Amino acid sequence: MLTPIAMGKIAADGSILKATPGITITTSIVPGSISGSDIGYKVILPERLVNDSNYIVQLTAENYFERMDSEYTMITLRYQQNTGFEVLIWANQSKPSTDPGFKIDTIRVPWHFVIYDI
Repeated sequence: MLTPIAMGKIAADGSILKATPGITITTSIVPGSISGSDIGYKVILPERLVNDSNYIVQLTAENYFERMDSEYTMITLRYQQNTGFEVLIWANQSKPSTDPGFKIDTIRVPWHFVIYDI
């Protein structure tokens, strides 16, 4: 059975609502190959929380639109290291993926994470 070693609930602005002691979150991330501006979160882990960069991260993003008019909301992880990782959340702007005007952008919404290490 896997046991969580860290977890947190993060507000859209990057503030920690609840998290394992020692976890910090910033909204300053490494620029990457994202269309538009880099909007995301950097999770900084306490020293020696994990043994290496191969820990397991489970992410959940809250729905972008309360009215349920977004076809997609997805959350991704990048640059996973033993010191932390970055989180990007994406959503479309109320157009189905078959619409020629379909566009998906990085956004800010509340999100949650759980970290496991074997």
